[in-house]
Amino acid sequence: MTRPGLGVVGRRVAQFLLDELLVFVPMLLLAIAVVWLFHPHGPGLLTFLEVVLYTMLALDFLGLLFVTVWWPYRHGGQTPAMRWLRLRVVTLDGAHPPLSVFVVRQLLMLVDGFAWGLIGIVVMLVTRRRQRFGDVVARTVVVRVPRSADQAAFPGPDGDLGAVAGVQLALDRADVGLDRRQRNHQ
Repeated sequence: MTRPGLGVVGRRVAQFLLDELLVFVPMLLLAIAVVWLFHPHGPGLLTFLEVVLYTMLALDFLGLLFVTVWWPYRHGGQTPAMRWLRLRVVTLDGAHPPLSVFVVRQLLMLVDGFAWGLIGIVVMLVTRRRQRFGDVVARTVVVRVPRSADQAAFPGPDGDLGAVAGVQLALDRADVGLDRRQRNHQ
C-alpha cells in the first residue's frame, strides 16, 4: 500500500474547519439574536450573557454531534464538508462504519483536538494511512472519493444528496431490447 500524500492532511484540516463553521456560525447568530432581543437592562446583564454563552456551548456541542456522528452515519460516511471536499470515512476493509465507530471517533476528538488540533495533525503526519488517533482506535481511514461521471452534481429528488444505495449496473444491448438474437431466443 502506498502512503497517501500530505494533501489529504490539508483536506482533513479544511474539512474540520468547515464543519466547525457550519455548526458554530448559526449558533453564534442565534446567541446574538437572543441577546439583542431579550437582554435585560440593569445588573442582571452579566448573568444573562453567561446563560446565553452556556446555552450556545450546549447547542454547539449537540450540533457537532449531529454533523460529525449522525450525519456521516446516515450519508455514506461523509459530513457536509467531507462531501464538498470529496472525502469519506470507511473501515479498514472499505466498508461503511457502524454508528458506534462514529461515536468513538468523535469522543477521541478530545485527544486529537488537544492544543488546537496539533496532536491530531502530528498523528496524521506520522501514521502510514494518515489517520488521526480517533481513526486508529476506531479502525477507520478517511479516503478521497474520486469524481465520477454518474455522481449527482445536485441533490436528487429524494433529498439524499445524490447518494447511491447500492451498486448500479450498466445495461447492455440485450437488457434494453436492441439485440435481435436475444429477442428471437426468448
